[in-house]
Amino acid sequence: MSKLQNMRLVEIPQFRAVSSGIRSLEEIFFIENSFNAWLDAHRNLIKDHIFEPQDFLWHENDDINRSTWIVAIKDNVTENDTAPYSIVEFPGGMFLVATCDESDNNDLNETVWEMRQWIDRNEVFEYGDLPGMCNMPNPDGIIDKALGIAQQQIFLPIKFKEENT
Repeated sequence: MSKLQNMRLVEIPQFRAVSSGIRSLEEIFFIENSFNAWLDAHRNLIKDHIFEPQDFLWHENDDINRSTWIVAIKDNVTENDTAPYSIVEFPGGMFLVATCDESDNNDLNETVWEMRQWIDRNEVFEYGDLPGMCNMPNPDGIIDKALGIAQQQIFLPIKFKEENT
């Protein structure tokens, strides 16, 4: 069995982002004046990425109807540029990452369970202080369409156990 069980550990640096604020998924993605629609109209403010998407979504207290989506912005972007949305400073941190099929609840739940088990059994790391997050590694959907799944990356926060610091 693989030591990381097909997961990986990453460090995400601190970055500035525009935030949806706490909203329902419908308000973030699906209504006419959604945060997603605002992002589409303001792509010039968003930081380009080479490999990994620079956005994360999480659910406040695991409540899917209270979600936050942050997207990395360019260094010169101001609060005036992002109104009515706020700029936040994402603190960065260490995360355990695995990929699942977002459209398959069993796969999603099994992936998160396996990640939690890995953290619980680990002698160096424990669950961190940030929320668990997710993003879509192929936001344009071309690869997912070819695969017949909706790839979602799950990011669970980790930190060093006290005795390892």
